[in-house]
Amino acid sequence: MVVDALTLSAVTAELAGIVGGRIQRVISPSRLSIALEVYAAHRRSHVLLSAHPRHARIHLSMSKPSRGVGNDTPLLLLLRKYLVGGVITAVAQPELERIVVISIARRGEMRNHEDEPDDEAEPVRTELIIEVMEQRSNIVLVNDANIILDCVRRVPPALSRRPLLPHEPYESPPAQAKRDPRHATAEGVAAAASVGGDLAKALVAAYRGLSPLAAREVVFRALGRADTAGATEPWPALAAALRGLFDAPPQPSLVMRDAAIAAYAPYALTHLAGWRAVDAMSATLERFYEAHERLTNHQQRRDSLRTQLGERRERTARRRQALSGELERTRDMDRLRWEGEMIFAFLHTLEPGERTLTVEGRTIDIGAARTPTDAARERFRQYERLRSALEGVPERLREAELQLAGIDEMLALLELAESFDEIETIMLEAIDAGYVTPPGRRRDAGRRQAPLRVVASDGTTIYVGRSAGQNHQVTFRLASSDDVWLHARDIPGAHVVIKSGGRAPAPQVLQEAAGLAAYFSGARHEAQVTVDVARRHQVRRIRGGPLGLVSYHAESSVRAAPTPPW
Repeated sequence: MVVDALTLSAVTAELAGIVGGRIQRVISPSRLSIALEVYAAHRRSHVLLSAHPRHARIHLSMSKPSRGVGNDTPLLLLLRKYLVGGVITAVAQPELERIVVISIARRGEMRNHEDEPDDEAEPVRTELIIEVMEQRSNIVLVNDANIILDCVRRVPPALSRRPLLPHEPYESPPAQAKRDPRHATAEGVAAAASVGGDLAKALVAAYRGLSPLAAREVVFRALGRADTAGATEPWPALAAALRGLFDAPPQPSLVMRDAAIAAYAPYALTHLAGWRAVDAMSATLERFYEAHERLTNHQQRRDSLRTQLGERRERTARRRQALSGELERTRDMDRLRWEGEMIFAFLHTLEPGERTLTVEGRTIDIGAARTPTDAARERFRQYERLRSALEGVPERLREAELQLAGIDEMLALLELAESFDEIETIMLEAIDAGYVTPPGRRRDAGRRQAPLRVVASDGTTIYVGRSAGQNHQVTFRLASSDDVWLHARDIPGAHVVIKSGGRAPAPQVLQEAAGLAAYFSGARHEAQVTVDVARRHQVRRIRGGPLGLVSYHAESSVRAAPTPPW
């Protein structure tokens, strides 16, 4: 499957919804892809652009793409400089081309060493161009003078007659010398078919923007079958079907085979059995390519770690259940000791041959084959055996419960991880905690990420932990005793510290920090989250518990909407 001109036309129509939106974030999910977060029409949208040689495409992403490149590339730095804070003014597709151009205007001239734009300067205009052309696919950033700033794949003159390099003028790919299918005529179709051979292939060779899948659909609509043998002058019907395919509004459809998408198109795939209409072209593209290229959420790595942690959690839960069952036997210990003590205490009241003793409304069976003294001694022997067998069970039970809490916290933070490095950090901490067996040799601990540092609106520093180890570092190493500490109430998530220097933070800063604590918690998708606020000295690490597990006494709480740090 390839993304053809018709598919790009349908996607471009869907991308019209982000025109006028502001770009809030630019990341690189992989070496050959770029993702934009755009705030438009009072909601966030994500746009994925990929120059993969086999899976190149552009579409809206239903899920939030995660960062996958360890170090920022020169292109990514330029994209952030010119795009973040900019407004998308247009999304266009050159006619019948597999190219989409996103036009951006960022207010103000870029200042050296400053992130803030100059509002009095002229807007800086750039274009982000994606060329969807299999092996020659590319993503190019171009300035207002049509000069290339950078691109995902630099193409020197030695490799192409159309080089793509920084500081060089951008030239669009040359248009194909083919007919326009929107003006197809019976004579033109007849001329295309005169070369002989397969009719669909002949149409692809003669008309611009026509993929093999679309050509087969045209033939089927005109003739009612894919086989054209014996057809008598089908040219008018073929021309009409060809024009209709390009003139009709998009009607996305797909064909499923074995629970996977076998084919997709922005039109009804009537020549394939089992086709069905779908609502959006972008959602279909994302679903199709996700099975081939995991660009979003680093799903394979996340799934692997989630599975290993889940298996460890299941084993620990079984161990806790077994220990809880053993602890239930302490009731028998208490009964045996009490019965032995009562028999000795009331031995003088027993008549010869009496086999039961009633004390405090409870009846003790002495037994017929033993004396009361033997019965009491037997009970004490059983009590001692049980006590020896159950020695240390409460401690082991507490250890299992703390381990379960640690695994649950780690699983929650894993779901919140947004980049390769964050997932890798959690993996290394899981290995350290003994939850996961290291694959082969131990990974380099230098790849662990530091806690997130955010500068609040008044310049105050806020630290956010995004793993168990980072939570420990934020709370017990970076924070002073009088700093303000925040955590989403009763929900696994980040430890957040406001470096307030013992002073009460401004209400706005407190709200910003609470928004971060809500965002980096298991309640990220809730509208409002209750966040507990305490002083750092009110937070205690749980003795014997895993890293990052604490108890605290909250001074107050605030309600905050989950707010990302960008």
